[in-house]
Amino acid sequence: MIILDEEERTLQKALMVRMVELYKVVNENPKSSSIWGRLGHMVRKVHLMIDKTQDAKMQIHQLLQLVYGEWGFHCNPNNHFAADAMLIDQLLEKQSGTASSLSALVLYLAESLNLPLFPVNFPTQVLLRADVNNETAFINPWDGEYIFHDTLDKWIEGYVGFGLSSYSDELEKGDAEILQEHFVQNLKNALIREGRGSEALRLIEWCLRRQPNNPYEIRDRGLVLASMDCYHAALVDFDYFIEQCPDDPTSDLLRDQLLGGMVQEYSIH
Repeated sequence: MIILDEEERTLQKALMVRMVELYKVVNENPKSSSIWGRLGHMVRKVHLMIDKTQDAKMQIHQLLQLVYGEWGFHCNPNNHFAADAMLIDQLLEKQSGTASSLSALVLYLAESLNLPLFPVNFPTQVLLRADVNNETAFINPWDGEYIFHDTLDKWIEGYVGFGLSSYSDELEKGDAEILQEHFVQNLKNALIREGRGSEALRLIEWCLRRQPNNPYEIRDRGLVLASMDCYHAALVDFDYFIEQCPDDPTSDLLRDQLLGGMVQEYSIH
């Protein structure tokens, strides 16, 4: 029988915990108790439908078949980078997510089943790693399919460099804090890209409560404020960023393009 330690369980739950937290941050009227209730219902269903007499490898296979097959969770390539695909309420309602949000769901269910399934912070997306009987298999959370090692080698060569194998550090268990932070930044970027200013501002202010005076969060707040025609407040944020990060390439863009245009527009108002 496989027994997961507390650190492994924390890693498995890390993405889901952060997803629910961000749902509460972004939404004006969050219903987090309803979200946890729906997740609890899914946990009860997997415990009823997964054959506990089978070994861990077969139970993982059954879990993937249940999530991606019977329940129909998937990644839609047409909206893979959409904010809704990263919000837990929308994921549960539409069954359409990103590699990270689907990983969060699968890992959360795996933890409840005591299955050795873990996230991998691969350079381009989250992967899933199953460690059973001294064997390691990798799963693409896009579709729940297993990934061949030669495919992993090609991915690593393409994104990391030649000469590395599928046994490189890029495929070790991920770090919970790094995974969570990447998720936060991806959601923030999606909200900004989609023009969802109020939600993006709530998320940025949450980030700033955790990291006060972070110049990059303040820069992003300025971008959102500018998109909402709050030019004076945006200029203050941009000035702060340029002062704190004068050598950052973004500072040149803000100085030469955004600031000049915004000063003119602000003067018109």
